[in-house]
Amino acid sequence: MKSSPTILQASKRDVLPCLEILLDSYLGEEYFSREVAGPILKEACKKNELFVAKDKTGEVLGFYSLVLDGTFLVFGYLHLIAVRTESRGIGIGTKLLNDAEKRIVRNPGYPFSKKVFLLCGKKNRKAKSYYEKNGYIRVGTIPSLFSSGVDEYLMMNDLGKIARSLS
Repeated sequence: MKSSPTILQASKRDVLPCLEILLDSYLGEEYFSREVAGPILKEACKKNELFVAKDKTGEVLGFYSLVLDGTFLVFGYLHLIAVRTESRGIGIGTKLLNDAEKRIVRNPGYPFSKKVFLLCGKKNRKAKSYYEKNGYIRVGTIPSLFSSGVDEYLMMNDLGKIARSLS
């Protein structure tokens, strides 16, 4: 069994592996070109909003982009999360998701309620099911957000249980 990956803040040299992972994912196929995704990931890295899962050799296995006050200026927004094709199905995505949620809970920002939001394409049933299994609920639908006729679900997870377990 492989050892558990380490999750840490991304460096500039991690941006290209993250880009390749993103472009080889559902998100890359449906939403992003290299020209669009590259600057987004570079900016996330520059703002310390990009985190990577690395194996013991330093290979990037997955990543997420998190804006701690990205929803309504007080709640966390999980902008992107993706795992290298060869590393899917072994818990890396869940480890990344859990890490993002813990960062939100530990953030001293809005003290009264810890929640995280994300967008999930209506057509991406597998991702929607995954998020629901991890406590997310659909709180709205945004019609034609990125592309005409392609709706996005706004999903939310109340992180109160995680916050209580970390206190």
